[in-house]
Amino acid sequence: MCGIVGYTGNKASSAVLISGLKALEYRGYDSAGMAVEEKDGIQIVKSVGKVAVLESEASNCTLTGTTGIAHTRWATHGKPTTCNSHPHTDCTGNIVVVHNGIIENYQSLKEELLKQGHTFKSETDTEVIVHLLEEELKTVDSNYEERFLQAAADVTKKLEGSYAVGILWKKASGMIIGSRVKSPLVCGAGDNENFLGSDVSAFNQWTRRAIYLDDYDIAALKENEIKIYDNNLHEKYYNIVELEHGIDGTSKNGYEHYMLKEINEQPVTVRSTIEAVLHDINTAFGITKDELKNIRNILMIGCGTAYHATMVAKYWIEEFCNIPCQAEYASEYKYRKAAIPDETLAVFVSQSGETADTVSALEKARAAGFKTVSICNVFGSTLARMSDHTFYTKCGSEISVASTKAFTAQLAALFSLAVLIADAAGSINEQKKDKLLNELAKLPVAVEAAVSADAYISKLAEKYYQQKTFVFLGRNVNYPIALEGALKLKEITYLQAEGFPAGEIKHGPIALINAEMPVISIMPADSLFDKMVNACEEVMARGAKALAVTDEKGFKLLDNRVEDVIVLPNVEDHLFPFLSVIALQLFAYHIAKLNNREIDQPRNLAKSVTVE
Repeated sequence: MCGIVGYTGNKASSAVLISGLKALEYRGYDSAGMAVEEKDGIQIVKSVGKVAVLESEASNCTLTGTTGIAHTRWATHGKPTTCNSHPHTDCTGNIVVVHNGIIENYQSLKEELLKQGHTFKSETDTEVIVHLLEEELKTVDSNYEERFLQAAADVTKKLEGSYAVGILWKKASGMIIGSRVKSPLVCGAGDNENFLGSDVSAFNQWTRRAIYLDDYDIAALKENEIKIYDNNLHEKYYNIVELEHGIDGTSKNGYEHYMLKEINEQPVTVRSTIEAVLHDINTAFGITKDELKNIRNILMIGCGTAYHATMVAKYWIEEFCNIPCQAEYASEYKYRKAAIPDETLAVFVSQSGETADTVSALEKARAAGFKTVSICNVFGSTLARMSDHTFYTKCGSEISVASTKAFTAQLAALFSLAVLIADAAGSINEQKKDKLLNELAKLPVAVEAAVSADAYISKLAEKYYQQKTFVFLGRNVNYPIALEGALKLKEITYLQAEGFPAGEIKHGPIALINAEMPVISIMPADSLFDKMVNACEEVMARGAKALAVTDEKGFKLLDNRVEDVIVLPNVEDHLFPFLSVIALQLFAYHIAKLNNREIDQPRNLAKSVTVE
């Protein structure tokens, strides 16, 4: 979950590296560091904390070299300290490595290296890589670039686990080597300069030309050249992908936080995603109606917020398609012995397309022979390249660690996919299909109205921000939104928040309820509205404060029977999650702001979880 940047070209590399790290800071922000090739050797600057601290440290140094690598860290092995920060060096200081991932066999490698006389300075698994390279390169006195490549190939074959690495060696000046296995790494091809990054945001302000590396690839970058090899050093042909220009994610555009900006972008991102589907729903997902016609089982897989999107989609699919559908945590599915039914469609959802658990689950589904579709937001991501078919949500960059606009775009894509499957299965007629898609097409207007509830929700947050525990309730398609509302609050406020199916509150969780506790119920005026009212009355009888998130019809029916109400536009019942989740995003945001939390970069979290 760390961020890697590399640069070799004709600019002072330190400024490029710092800029790239800032763009990647969503991947980790415990500590940061960079290594720059100078005339008298490789100079390293490291710091604990965010990239701004590193930038300040670097301003006190004279860094003029035009080749360097850098790293922003999310700690796995070893606490966030300067010593544990990347880059790591060998005993001579001539070899430098940055790494994202986990080396699972690092302990046995370290024991062998200690026997050989190597001295370790950190608690990290990464440091074994640089000492292995030192062993390979200690007797080299010619053909430096060739031997550097060979050493990288030999060392990476010894590593078990997941990794993306960037490497410098003093004797192969002006050259960066990168390699990856189950962790993202991409090259950027510029004019008289080339780049390495954990994703394209590390360099897309300088070039829109990207080269995506496959597992076990080794990339050699010099100022005027990029070469890609397999791990046996056979040179590979590669494609250069021209990146699309999307919604600007690099500026806050006047908002105090990226999260608030991204919440407010949802009318645009939901509309753009819907339009991408409705342009031609039969081709939008790449999978044909003939392929879908014989589907008998559907498996939906994601992690965190993406998992909640799949839970919502499960209700839609079972209602529209009359096909069994499972929603699974990727981290659980990949390790359990699951049944392998015939004619299964497996759908994988991930904002980044690099989520390690989801990628591993996809590998399992492919081995089982399932048809696979991925829904993600990052072009050329691992998930997209591994799937049979991919649909890209139209969100642009999502910088805040807590996902908002990606979630509603995922819902838009999944709703459309549910309609497409239902049409192929013959479980809805043309009239019903048109009605569902027309409802979806009108949705962005209601999304805009939901976003405009910000001022009211901000005032509501002032009433509740000092509470320590929150409970969220929902039924049917709104139950996953209760889970998502609780997750958002936990992520950015660090307060205890739990989501439950409202019908289950009396089967144990009601023991949590005490006086003054806020209980937020998602309860549009649908067929289960009266059941939700009963749940509100149950918690109010225990002294809790009941807050209802409802529509205009529900507001009239409630008639002041709860403490507070967030009123959203009337939409068809199955589309209410799009609106209610926006209200809960805003509620979490304002509670966090009033508690002076680090909203965009909450503690212990990272945006793209590329390790298990």
